[in-house]
Amino acid sequence: PGKGGLQRLRMLAKASLAVLALLPVATAFAPASPLTGSLGRATAASPSSSLPTVTPTAPRQSAAAHGLGGLQMQSQNGGRQQALEDEDAALDRRFLVSGAMALAAAMGLPNSASAGYTSPPTKLRGVMMSGETIAASVGGAQRYGDFAPRLANLCNELGFAQGDTLPSRAFCSDENQMYPAIQLTKHFATPPFDHGRVGGVVATDRHGPHAAHGKDLVLVAASHVGYDKGGWGKYRRLVTEDDHVSTSCGMISAILGWYLAQYEDAQNRIRLVMNDGDARVRIPTDLLDPNRPEGMYLVLSRMTKSGANGLPQPLGRSAAYQEYEMLPSLAERIKTSPKFEVDAKVNKGVYDEAESAPIGGYLSSEMFGFRREQVDRGEPNYYLERHVLANIQEILTSAAPMLTAALAISQLEFERTARTLIASPAYKGKKVFFCAGVNVDISPAEGSKDLLDDLLGDTMFLPVSSLYIDEKGKPYSMQAMALAKALSRQSTKNAAAVDLEEAMRLTGAAKPTKLQVGASCGCPACTCT
Repeated sequence: PGKGGLQRLRMLAKASLAVLALLPVATAFAPASPLTGSLGRATAASPSSSLPTVTPTAPRQSAAAHGLGGLQMQSQNGGRQQALEDEDAALDRRFLVSGAMALAAAMGLPNSASAGYTSPPTKLRGVMMSGETIAASVGGAQRYGDFAPRLANLCNELGFAQGDTLPSRAFCSDENQMYPAIQLTKHFATPPFDHGRVGGVVATDRHGPHAAHGKDLVLVAASHVGYDKGGWGKYRRLVTEDDHVSTSCGMISAILGWYLAQYEDAQNRIRLVMNDGDARVRIPTDLLDPNRPEGMYLVLSRMTKSGANGLPQPLGRSAAYQEYEMLPSLAERIKTSPKFEVDAKVNKGVYDEAESAPIGGYLSSEMFGFRREQVDRGEPNYYLERHVLANIQEILTSAAPMLTAALAISQLEFERTARTLIASPAYKGKKVFFCAGVNVDISPAEGSKDLLDDLLGDTMFLPVSSLYIDEKGKPYSMQAMALAKALSRQSTKNAAAVDLEEAMRLTGAAKPTKLQVGASCGCPACTCT
């Protein structure tokens, strides 16, 4: 995007709370060049879609015309290595798997032989789940009824064989993921192959069968998150006895729960003491224990003032806690914050000079990390927890932890899977389009039992990243902003779409196939041939 577009994106990041609250009214982009065009509001978007539509009359275009940036391939020691170079200037990211364990060791973070994995401090990881990253995905949100035909039309323009392209889905096993699969079936005129495991993890060991079953291949991988009455991570289950609301995705919620409980505990037990200009931080001793095999660890230099030796020096201590002088920048931040913000973050109307207040929301992402002794190595839980841990600070301190976790998982699954697609000999000589995102499960209304409107549910797609590999094996990538714009240039009308109800009617009216074993079916007076 142009300079003005980047400035607007940064403004969105600063107002991420408002952006997240307005998901159903997603930002619309004008159909400009994906690489050089500036961002703008569409002047005539369809009421059922937040992104503009165009008539599918354009001829097939090159990958570059769709904003697909090239990925340089290198050969070293007889094997291919990809310098997965990200060309999305708006986000200025790299295609890097986070490798929390390696980063922790390299930076000398607390770790022991018994410790499993350590999340590095925020500043070491660069931009992962930043406000800009979240805004880019949420801004490109579109209903699946629009996303599926746009994806099919985009693949058609790239020269994918109509009628001989096999889609595949890598979705969670949750029943609310069926509607996206139905939409893919309709617009690619064939049921999708299944690459999915719980939480949206991609089963990369299924590449061979997928490639063998189609001439050209499409893979849509998506983690998922519920959205109920403006709240993220919840979904109403209409086929339960009481139509109750539960977590979505349940597996991601279960993994996140361990970290969230410790973060909320630390928010309550770390206390701020501010008396007559004397600002201190009171920290429970168990949170300062360096020998704990797992749990939250604090980066004291980010919240306490260092002594003459450059290390934090306690001003007082007891069996239960140690007290430190507060970092001046943190004290100033609290003192100059609007009263309503302080109240909201520390859950206390005013600072009582004789008492302390919980640190609450002032326990920001750069102040802590986590160490996990045992991460379930059984796939797919292993990948889910590693992805969550790599972004745990941003997840816990975001306005919508479940949304942020789903986006982080989808991004890291994309990066892991992209490497396997590029290296796989099964896809040699074939066109491959890999699209990663997050499925947002719009929770149905309470008490409704309308099959079409509610039981199937409405689902939105948030773009994260994409990879296109041409028949010569050259890969191209797009990040969220460019992917959303490339899709927005496509029509939501797909001439090749299948009428599923008519297809089922014709199948039901056809003469059933007679089954037989060997030369004869074995039935009396057999006439089978």
